[in-house]
Amino acid sequence: MSCYMCIDSYELPPDSDNWLECPVCMLKPKTWIFNNGECTGCGCGKNDYDHFSIHAESVMSFHENDGHTKYYDSDSLRKNWNHWVKTGEILWVKDYKNTGRW
Repeated sequence: MSCYMCIDSYELPPDSDNWLECPVCMLKPKTWIFNNGECTGCGCGKNDYDHFSIHAESVMSFHENDGHTKYYDSDSLRKNWNHWVKTGEILWVKDYKNTGRW
């Protein structure tokens, strides 16, 4: 039986049928979406605090950086995850120090 490597704040998304399984651990990701972050957790990693994660820019980052949320894509985390599963490429990496986006 596989287990998730993420804290209890992560939950299976309501549209989990639209998320692909991790090619390494074969689990569909759990997600944690909050004001200043969006991230995934699956069975890959050392423990609940040190694990692999795909991120997407948060709604508050859009607000802070663009002054509005008009172009915020609430589905970007799923798109980023599924793209990584299919290609191995990570579309968006959180890089606050260099870009100011989180």
